Amino acid sequence: MKKLIYGLAVAATAMIFSSCGGHEEYETYVATLKAQPAVIDTISSPASYANYLDSLAEKASAFDKLGVKLDPTQQDNLSALSVEIQEALTRTYNRLAQTPMPLDEVMEAVHPVDSVAPEEVVIE
Repeated sequence: MKKLIYGLAVAATAMIFSSCGGHEEYETYVATLKAQPAVIDTISSPASYANYLDSLAEKASAFDKLGVKLDPTQQDNLSALSVEIQEALTRTYNRLAQTPMPLDEVMEAVHPVDSVAPEEVVIE
């Protein structure tokens, strides 16, 4: 699960480095990205984390579709923002992973496992 989430985050931020829109669109996008670490810190459930990753990927994809190339300074700026976002995603993931989550329903084993003494275990 963790690899999947990181993979999605990396894919979303990787889209940032491809061709982009005009100057105004770039500035708007950068402002949006700068706000993301604070947004990420407010995520309170695995479901909202997953939804956030989807929305981040959509933002990156929409910006990618604008089609204007970035200059090296813009690429460096987006690279730094990507690192900040990834760090915030990692902090939030780790926080959520440590938070006990109540189960919506009681899970019962269809075929319960009985305890077996070690000497009774036969490996073939």
